[in-house]
Amino acid sequence: MRSTGADARRGVSLLPAVAVVAVLTTWLTWRSWGRGQLLYRDFVSVPDPVLGPAALGTDGQPPRAVPLDAVMALLAPLLPTGLQQQLMVAGCIFLAGTGVAVLLRRWGQVAMVTGAVAAAWNPYVAERLLVGQPPTLLAYSMTPWMVAAVRSRLRPAYRLLAVAAAAAPAALTPWGGVLAAMVVLGTATLLVPRPRWGLVGAYAVLAVLWCLPWAVPAVRYGSGTGDPDGAAAFAAGADSWAGTVGSVLTLGGIWAPAARLASREGPWPVVCSLLVLGTAVVGAVTLRRAGRTRELGVLAAAWAVPTAVVLLLAWGPVLGVYASLQGVPGFALARDTHRLLALPAVAVAVLVGVGAGALAADVAARLSREGQGRGASSVVAAALGVLAVSLVLLTAPDLPGRLVEAYRPVTYPGEWARVVATVDGESPAGQGQGQGQARVLSLPWQPFRQVAWVGPQPFLDPLPRALRAEVVGSTVLTVPRDGTLLPVGNEPSEAAAWTQGRIDVAALSRLGIGYVVEWKGTPGRLPARHDGLRLVTRGQWFDTWAVPGAARRVAGNTDVGPTSG
Repeated sequence: MRSTGADARRGVSLLPAVAVVAVLTTWLTWRSWGRGQLLYRDFVSVPDPVLGPAALGTDGQPPRAVPLDAVMALLAPLLPTGLQQQLMVAGCIFLAGTGVAVLLRRWGQVAMVTGAVAAAWNPYVAERLLVGQPPTLLAYSMTPWMVAAVRSRLRPAYRLLAVAAAAAPAALTPWGGVLAAMVVLGTATLLVPRPRWGLVGAYAVLAVLWCLPWAVPAVRYGSGTGDPDGAAAFAAGADSWAGTVGSVLTLGGIWAPAARLASREGPWPVVCSLLVLGTAVVGAVTLRRAGRTRELGVLAAAWAVPTAVVLLLAWGPVLGVYASLQGVPGFALARDTHRLLALPAVAVAVLVGVGAGALAADVAARLSREGQGRGASSVVAAALGVLAVSLVLLTAPDLPGRLVEAYRPVTYPGEWARVVATVDGESPAGQGQGQGQARVLSLPWQPFRQVAWVGPQPFLDPLPRALRAEVVGSTVLTVPRDGTLLPVGNEPSEAAAWTQGRIDVAALSRLGIGYVVEWKGTPGRLPARHDGLRLVTRGQWFDTWAVPGAARRVAGNTDVGPTSG
């Protein structure tokens, strides 16, 4: 097999690959566009977000959406939160595909288009979207852009700016910030032929800076430890007939049953995934024969090391050790091991592109030697490209239908604004707003809501994003694994009563809870009696009760309320 003449293809146009990725992005996300907010699993927003304790990470909970929620709140006056969400969903698909196309620009159109499609459409992207984590997926999408920025020939100052711009979307979440640091520092030390260590040090300082928004509140306000059950609950699992090993090797294996593609239970998507991996092997051989051993080594490591770690952490003996390490500060950040497949997914996309481009170039060269015209060679090369793209699409054939069902904009009922205005505007027991404001209890005591005005999909309680006051709500996630239900997270002592729909005004007042907001029409038990409480709003979907005499919340006091693992 011959090299594709990579060095001679610097001027290959990006437009075909960009156009194909734009079409795929539109196909996958068209239903998410419209007026309103997206409320799907972890991915929620409110019409008028505030810089409350949840957005700043000062509520004692793990800062999983810091600084994302704060950035969305700051941008809301200029860019509606629903539109921000829609841009994130489309952006994480479009940026992944176009970023890989940029990396493959020297390898020809077939390589660029195939690699771009493989980055935008694969089981990893599908399952991260279906678990409701487009913001986390942005770190995956920006990986090729960060690599391109570090390897650019810009002046050092401009290169730093380019790296910061590429890392900014990734750093919207803690996991994304850590992944961005690994990608930037790894590229600067392993992919740059003669690393400039002063510049590497500048990258390290930059990485620390983009992690500070979540690291500081995590240290200052959080417990820093996770629930040991989180290791087993969020370990990779089998989402196909190929078992855990086959599922992970084909970029699947997410822990959440609701995020799995039904098509992967059948034979053909996994078979197509294995054929895609075979094309990636062809790409690896092409890189070796072209003398690109440095790039090949990094790509091989980016695929093999995270894949091995994910599989090891799902294996019984190692899983037990990892569970015990959840009590060590920082380890819980990586408990969702499926996220580690971001780097293998990028590596596979790049290698698939190189492999498809090499196969197309090799066939075209053979036809030319046999006296076939250039037009015939181009047609055959294009046909091979279409075949490669088709194989990629068949790895997740039901992805468009699932995304159409999941991401639909909805409009909050009118009484939502009244509830928010009442809680933030009226102050029980003469209290003021801000850090000294009484807490708000959100019931039923469950982390997710499921109401008719949204649809059948569950979604995380968005109330903390709307209120300046600290919201006390359940953060314990129950994950089905191997026929058992694993609750992950810690509950306050009052949680058992709240789960059963029992509230006591004296206990609420003692805990500094000044309001109780009740969601109607969602799973869970609501209190049948409200002795001692004052009804302040009543509607079809929400009731709000005030707690007379609630104690003022002491700034920085985080001794009540659940702490998620």
